[in-house]
Amino acid sequence: MVKQFHFKSRNEFFAEAVENYIADYLLRSNEPAVSEKLGQAIAKYSEDNAKAISKGLFRYAVQLEMVVRILAMNHMVEKEWVEEMRHEAINNVRRTRGHINFEEILDGYYND
Repeated sequence: MVKQFHFKSRNEFFAEAVENYIADYLLRSNEPAVSEKLGQAIAKYSEDNAKAISKGLFRYAVQLEMVVRILAMNHMVEKEWVEEMRHEAINNVRRTRGHINFEEILDGYYND
């Protein structure tokens, strides 16, 4: 099992086994220390995920800002048209859950 689960040594394997045994025992006995430790681990994992999502959204927002600036520099657009586009975009994102294919949108405008 040491090789199967990629442990570095038998000592690491046995240490992990003992830790898991103790954790299982404490969970069965409803010890509050385990609940606190589990809660802390979940909070740390959630915090790490939130940071990763935030970084991804930041990169996305930067790219979106660049696209908007390019469009604004090259096209004069009426305010009413922007509001119609925003409404349509909100509906499209809700409908597709964010999986929008830019080429399909362009094809739709060019084929109209």
